[in-house]
Amino acid sequence: MTRRWRTALLVALTGVLSAALPVQAQEAADDLIHSRPTGAFALTPDWSLESSAAQLQTAVGTTTSVAALLRDANRDITSCNSAQQHALPENYDRTDYPLTSGQILHSTEKFCWDSGDSKVDYWIPQGVTGSSDADDDGLWGENRILLVSWHYKAAGPDKGVRISFVDVKNRKYRHVLLVEPTANANYKAVPIHAGGLAWLGHHLYVADTDGGLRVFDVERLLEVSDAQDSIGKSGGNYYAHNYKYVLPQVGWYRQPVQAEDCEPSASQLCFSSLSLDRSTTPDTLVVGEYRNERSTDAAVDGGRVVRYRVDASSRRLVLTNGKAVPQDVVTVPRSNLQGVQTWENRYYLGRSSNRNHSWMHSGVLNGTTDSHSWAIGGEDLYHEHGPGITAGKLWTVTEHAWTEDKSTFIDRRAIFAVPLSEIG
Repeated sequence: MTRRWRTALLVALTGVLSAALPVQAQEAADDLIHSRPTGAFALTPDWSLESSAAQLQTAVGTTTSVAALLRDANRDITSCNSAQQHALPENYDRTDYPLTSGQILHSTEKFCWDSGDSKVDYWIPQGVTGSSDADDDGLWGENRILLVSWHYKAAGPDKGVRISFVDVKNRKYRHVLLVEPTANANYKAVPIHAGGLAWLGHHLYVADTDGGLRVFDVERLLEVSDAQDSIGKSGGNYYAHNYKYVLPQVGWYRQPVQAEDCEPSASQLCFSSLSLDRSTTPDTLVVGEYRNERSTDAAVDGGRVVRYRVDASSRRLVLTNGKAVPQDVVTVPRSNLQGVQTWENRYYLGRSSNRNHSWMHSGVLNGTTDSHSWAIGGEDLYHEHGPGITAGKLWTVTEHAWTEDKSTFIDRRAIFAVPLSEIG
């Protein structure tokens, strides 16, 4: 999520020499993770798009499986060059906030995009999930897969969101455009930030910053014509801005208060990142909220983490009186969090920066947070669990190829994982 960089706030907010150091002490009451009321963030399910998606599927033709999509992958993941590797946490180089050797995290797996996707300035990577979220054995069929969302940022029509389906073993990937079905077996782009992803069974959950959660069906992948830079049906063909495949939306979980340019408040949550916690019973969907500063308002402070229960069989959110009611809500004493993951009652908080390395904070309810090195421009988090759903690897994707004003190419896009055990 590209945000306006504020140097003064960075200095005020990120004292990480030890977890005991005060962060913005003059504004925030303390540096603890606090439990907060859950009542304001009950979500209303809406599956009315399922019928439209079915109508669209009939009109377009047969669906394409994820396995078939991967066999048709048309781009190669690459080894990271020196500039891209500089973004990784093991190359932490800040002298204003030095860390000890024990606080430096090391990537154990990493790759980068092909040259076109590494350099493009109008598609920006954001969310990440994978087949370990989707199925207990960590695979979708026989494939180990990563999914990465990219939001579109350019003048003219908003092309919405594309999803990279990455075949990790074969080091290939292909982009798929998200679409919202409309009347008369047609569709439109999905113009959201897509800052977080979670893949639950055949449902792909996507964070919609202002509105809540959108749900797409990976078993309804549709092949369309890639011959035209337009969206929807034209003549006898369907188009998707030159992409060959589209993924239709089938559902929503809408928050009660929605407004453009979401501003966190006691009644409105900003859905900034998304992950799945498989250490809880049942599994929980974890929503993280971005704030670029802390607050004297205890209801929002540095941002909130909200968790929703997931039904074990349907992979939809558990409902109480027709609503998806949060299991719990906390505020965290850190700002600028682009990714949040929970595991065995511990919170993992990935902080982002524009041109400098940042920090991975972690802590438990009613406790302070520890600090480790993190990436330049790290985004959403994804826990690829180990055998038997044990602690595994924590993944993120970094977003920056250019400076925010697009004047300078800095080449900092990468995808990497660190062992969860290194963090605590």
